Amino acid sequence: MCETTVYVRTNGQEEEILPDVVLVQPEGDAWLLVTLLGEQKLVRGTIEKLDFLKHTVHLRQAKEPAVEG
Repeated sequence: MCETTVYVRTNGQEEEILPDVVLVQPEGDAWLLVTLLGEQKLVRGTIEKLDFLKHTVHLRQAKEPAVEG
């Protein structure tokens, strides 16, 4: 399968926020993340890195509070 794990960097600390993501879709200044089972999270920030070999997406959190959902 081709799921990815999404990580967010805040204040220099990286944290896994959602595994098994199958959709990363831009929503204004945020990203809608959807898992294989339909769980959704909206995360504000910018993409730092996409690693296709390791199946990871690395986001840098916006300066305002970011994770919703």
